[in-house]
Amino acid sequence: MKIWSVTALAVALVVVPATAQEIIEIPAADRTINANFSEVFRVGALDGALWETFGDIRGTGFDAEGNLYIFDAQSSRVVVVDAEGNFLREFGQAGEGPGEFRMALGFAVMRDGDIVIADMGHRAYQLFSAEGEFQRMVSMGGDDGMIRLSGLQPDPRGGAIYSGGGGIQVAMSRRGGPGGGPPPPTSRPIERITLDGETASVETVVDAWLPPRGDGRPETLEGGGMRFSIGQMGPRTFEPPLLVGALAGGGVVYSDSSAYALKIQPAGGGGVERVLRRSFTPEPVTESVKDAEKERQLEEIEEGEGPQMRIMTAGPGGGAAQSVSQDAIREMMVNRLEGLQFYPEVPVLRGLSTSWDGRIWVQRRGDEPTSDGPIDVLTAEGEYVGTFATGATEMPSSFGPNGLAAFLERDELDVPRVVVRRLPERIR
Repeated sequence: MKIWSVTALAVALVVVPATAQEIIEIPAADRTINANFSEVFRVGALDGALWETFGDIRGTGFDAEGNLYIFDAQSSRVVVVDAEGNFLREFGQAGEGPGEFRMALGFAVMRDGDIVIADMGHRAYQLFSAEGEFQRMVSMGGDDGMIRLSGLQPDPRGGAIYSGGGGIQVAMSRRGGPGGGPPPPTSRPIERITLDGETASVETVVDAWLPPRGDGRPETLEGGGMRFSIGQMGPRTFEPPLLVGALAGGGVVYSDSSAYALKIQPAGGGGVERVLRRSFTPEPVTESVKDAEKERQLEEIEEGEGPQMRIMTAGPGGGAAQSVSQDAIREMMVNRLEGLQFYPEVPVLRGLSTSWDGRIWVQRRGDEPTSDGPIDVLTAEGEYVGTFATGATEMPSSFGPNGLAAFLERDELDVPRVVVRRLPERIR
């Protein structure tokens, strides 16, 4: 089995489908709103109970009762607390059997409390009840052995999840040998995945635009006396991501360009219904910007804080897979900086999320190309609610009913924790 990274791309050009009916220009001047959130509870501590000692929190989600589900990838488990932070249950563990995780990369909580775990090791979605009981596996399927996985979000109407955007993007194939990799992508699909059968039913609801990429040659990593080809050339530095949010009544909001343009596509298809725009422009990537970014990435690598990668190679004679040492991977990452490719501009937007009731939170670029800036709050109808100033609040990890929002933080000892706060009525 081979794994290729399929990372989202975008372009400054705003491509609006011919079916778009309305373009709304949001006022250019920010209207500041206060982040006066009241804390409800927090969980996660070095000296806390065993259940709240977290290692690598990959995601959170609420159900309609306000219960919070926390996915800890390091311990391969889901922890559940009630709306006041009281421990309810935990379930899941690493393993080969049903209900055990081999390579859990995605996590979604349905409003009724059912949980979906995307387990690439099993090539299946594992389904659990609200009580944490394993229900069944649903095969990921995939044409000609291909599977694509990206950020997962529950469809608020139930019965399905959305896949698109997000930080996890993987393409898998069982094919090997020359020409055995996946074909180059021509778009970035946003998919609605129904899980009521033995195999997932995948419907593409949006074919987000993907800019052309080079000549299709694979990217090569060299270091530690080894050389690896990792499929098609990866994204250029600063290429804007595909940002996706699920809307409360069904449908999605997404951004697939480096401009400020949010596209609203309602449930049922029919193309983009509305585009929300603000007159912020992308920042040109100059030679000084390139040099500064290379230096920043080098510092991250040397401090062990850069992008993490794990490379597995087949053992002698086709034996068990073996891990490439982190020292060799670090050398590869440093060598890669010499030929780093850049997108011509830095995108305006860095993040997007949607609240329980459908408000759109969108984070703009900060003063530096890779820094977080202000957060705008909008409605899908184009109402501008206001803007949180830079640093006033982080983007929530997830939103819940009655204004609940979960934030991922670290304490003074760098211990991961989840802090749940309640949002004021006007910004929910």
